[in-house]
Amino acid sequence: MNEDEIRKEKIRNLLTPDVIVCKSCREKYKAETSCAVCGVNMLDPEYKGMVYECPVCGKLYCEGCWNKAGHKEQATKGIFH
Repeated sequence: MNEDEIRKEKIRNLLTPDVIVCKSCREKYKAETSCAVCGVNMLDPEYKGMVYECPVCGKLYCEGCWNKAGHKEQATKGIFH
């Protein structure tokens, strides 16, 4: 695994409901943990939905944006929460 893949995997592990991070880490990783459409930071404790990752580009999406894009019925890679 290269450095970028390791970082991405580390971020995936943060995006689970049982992991809570401090405010400074939420800000530090905001670019990597925000929805690619609406920008909601999915590390925020207020965010309770699933997190989806596009298997092609690797972008992350909140549950609302993923469903609005019409992916709700498709087999998806809902990876967190």
